[in-house]
Amino acid sequence: MTGSNTPPLPFQDEDPAHHPAADFISAALARLASGARGRRSDFHVIGIATLGADGAPRLRSVVLRNFEPHSVRLTFHTDSRSAKFAELSRDRRAAILAYDSGAKLQIRIEGQVDLHSDDADSAAVWRGLPDGARQIYRGARAPGMRAEPRVLDETVGEDEAERHFTVCRLTASMIDVLYLRAAGHRRAIGVMDGAGGLAAHWVAA
Repeated sequence: MTGSNTPPLPFQDEDPAHHPAADFISAALARLASGARGRRSDFHVIGIATLGADGAPRLRSVVLRNFEPHSVRLTFHTDSRSAKFAELSRDRRAAILAYDSGAKLQIRIEGQVDLHSDDADSAAVWRGLPDGARQIYRGARAPGMRAEPRVLDETVGEDEAERHFTVCRLTASMIDVLYLRAAGHRRAIGVMDGAGGLAAHWVAA
């Protein structure tokens, strides 16, 4: 369900293609920012794809913790013992997929991820986390490790849990926005120029 604080759908009363593609993408990204602000937004939980050691894709869902529309940088968290962390340590490239079912808006972003684990950046974010969010990193066993049911809830101390906590920031290189418009789908692709600029164009949906 889309939250009440979600910005209006860009150009919803007319054909988006009557406007510059960059404006359409910017409006869609402003809507994506609602996912970091509210749990009721369809953009709160997004899909992220990474590359495994064998070169095969790996896909999972993450919670969108922060999104900066102007720099097109999004933040999510992970455990430093996870396969996701290992994959991004080997190859920083990743892609995210977000879909708002009410707006019929799909946003796909490709870029590179910076990992912050057991450093000043992650420590600052950790201090602001509620206890429930910290609990995720207190598991005694690494995510994905085989374990007997009787030990699944075993935990470690606060200091060790903090060392597991990782802030992941993906900076976009490419943005692909698809609007499933009843009168004709509209799609735009934008490429970041490395200096914060966006070169965008309309493409066939």
